[in-house]
Amino acid sequence: MQNKYVINFAKRSWFWFWTKLMNGFAPSDIHGNYKRQKGILIDKTYDFKNNNENSYLLVGNSCPWCHRTLLIYKLRKLSKQIKVIFLETDIDSGQWVFNEKFKGCENLNQFYKKALHHNVFRSTLPLLFNFQNDHINVLSSESSQIVSLLGSIKGDSSQKTLKINNCDQDLLKAIQSDINDGVYKCGFARNQRSYEKASKSLFKALSKIEKKLDKNIGNWICGEELSYADIYLFPTVIRWELIYRNLFKCTEKEISDFKNIIKWRLKFFSLSDVSETCFDSEWKKDYYKALFPLNPNQIVPTLPSLAEIMLSVPK
Repeated sequence: MQNKYVINFAKRSWFWFWTKLMNGFAPSDIHGNYKRQKGILIDKTYDFKNNNENSYLLVGNSCPWCHRTLLIYKLRKLSKQIKVIFLETDIDSGQWVFNEKFKGCENLNQFYKKALHHNVFRSTLPLLFNFQNDHINVLSSESSQIVSLLGSIKGDSSQKTLKINNCDQDLLKAIQSDINDGVYKCGFARNQRSYEKASKSLFKALSKIEKKLDKNIGNWICGEELSYADIYLFPTVIRWELIYRNLFKCTEKEISDFKNIIKWRLKFFSLSDVSETCFDSEWKKDYYKALFPLNPNQIVPTLPSLAEIMLSVPK
């Protein structure tokens, strides 16, 4: 049996290194609660609706915040108005990289430096920008704002596009804070108390959505027509069984207990082009291998495919 002092020293050393790693991956407040950092926000005086020429959207397959912007892009048929560039995760360096050089840049960090010069921002995705006289004009790196900006563009008139309605802002904030951020608050909690607080808020919010769907006349969160609430919720719930349940310890209840949410998820997944925004193989590889503090041995568990999960939903 190993000496208890050696064991205690090893535990304390590992916890110190774990804390340092977590500070880089997921900053927290003094109580150990995960705090998502704010990104770049567009100048409120900028008229994006009428000035979206030469606009680009940088995204990553595994990022749920990118996913919501891709959903708007696909559902609103914006391929003629916005150019989308996918970046990949370089697990060894812990950064987003271009498949081929873009404007002389190999990775996202280089692109941020080139675009923003001496202004310091964490290089995150999604990123919406355009070119003005060959100058990179960064517009926003906040997914909620990008969703709103893309939603303001008139879609391709030659194709049938889905109308996406506005909804109650308090509902959107609740989905964002307690569910979208909520799974990360569980996974990146620094202590038992912060984890239990996050878990309680997460499942309370899911229960509210479940009841709302039960009372609705229509099939969507806010009634008969699709809204931004549906766009916000889907990227989190579609990753649930593959990522958040196990890796992020979202285990207070099974997602299958929320019968209405499961039926809603399948209906959303069945919308035209939505399945093309879901990359479950990349999700599993990137989450389980890139989030080293949550999965140090980088083992990717044996999990069903997303198609198998969708087929298992009772009709």
